[in-house]
Amino acid sequence: MKHSKQPTLHGETVTSGRMSQRWQQIVRAGYQLIVDKGLEGFRTRDVAAKVGINTATLHYYFPTKETLIQGVVLYLIEELKRPLIAQRKEPLTASEKLQLEFRDVSVRIREAPDQLLVLNELAIRSWRDPAIARILAYLDEQWRGHLSSILKQGIAQGEFRSDLNVVQTANSIMTQLRGLGLHVKLHPEQMERLIKQMAAQTSHWVMARQAIK
Repeated sequence: MKHSKQPTLHGETVTSGRMSQRWQQIVRAGYQLIVDKGLEGFRTRDVAAKVGINTATLHYYFPTKETLIQGVVLYLIEELKRPLIAQRKEPLTASEKLQLEFRDVSVRIREAPDQLLVLNELAIRSWRDPAIARILAYLDEQWRGHLSSILKQGIAQGEFRSDLNVVQTANSIMTQLRGLGLHVKLHPEQMERLIKQMAAQTSHWVMARQAIK
């Protein structure tokens, strides 16, 4: 997943010391606190205590709770970009890239469930928190752009149907994959079967007729 620009909340950014070791310590502590307690139990003073600093120091890097959560999302984006599946050296076709999206979720559910827990927390809180909704919208924008690029590649190369609505199809795939994250406690074999079924159905939907064997 790629991102092109830094999100803002009420004109605020997290550029101050963003790449410093302290910035990263605070963000990782905030991320872990969301994993452990959820957003309902997320307090900046607890994050400061976890890092071993006072709240004044924390607010130098993150003036508000929202900018701290924003920093956590940026950290999460970097983690989601980090591949957990060995990458082939030769270029992938669009259909292979699409299948990889489903495999990636499967592996993350098994090996990095904390990432999906944080995503779920953001999604649930966004229903009643406009600030969190804006943060999540930024994350979705990057994900949608990534999927859209795969779909456009498939259409251009004749693998995918030429009449596909790229944005609507990307949104549909996002909904499916996000829904999988809500089932992190399913037995691994059940989850594997469910993901394979969804991947097969999606492929059948997007593939051009002449490409279906």
